[in-house]
Amino acid sequence: MAQDSKFDLGIKTGVINTLRTLGPKLEKRFLNKAVRKGADIVKKAAQDRAKTFDDPNTPAQIWKEIAIYTSSDLGRKNGGVALQIGVKGGAKKYRDNKRNRRQGRVGKTYMGPGAVYYWRFLEFGTSKMRAQPFMRPALANNIPAVTDAIVGAINDGIDKIVAQKGKI
Repeated sequence: MAQDSKFDLGIKTGVINTLRTLGPKLEKRFLNKAVRKGADIVKKAAQDRAKTFDDPNTPAQIWKEIAIYTSSDLGRKNGGVALQIGVKGGAKKYRDNKRNRRQGRVGKTYMGPGAVYYWRFLEFGTSKMRAQPFMRPALANNIPAVTDAIVGAINDGIDKIVAQKGKI
């Protein structure tokens, strides 16, 4: 089973409240930009780790399939911005429709887009193979850099707004 690695800056009260006074559009714009900068650091680290064991002679390369996804539902649920970093080709669930019910596929999974379904075996290991994690350490080893990038981008955004509008 896949494990989720969650990362929360814990700066919601101060900086985010300041952004909220500037308006929802600006809050979302600068938060998205800032969080994306932090996510780019983790994505690059995961790609670098994946390149160390990825076979260059095969057409499918894991590092090329690592992507950043916007998670609107999670962002709404937590009241902020949420991004997920993952590998394309995750399992998809069959929809609950007439055709899938008739064929008994509802609730089962199938392969989604992406050519590297085997990334899970490398990340989490199997009963016959040790794990070679590349996604989880990418976040765990870069928390200070991610925090600095996000906070710096938010501060730059606030400075731009202050310079333009003379607020705060």
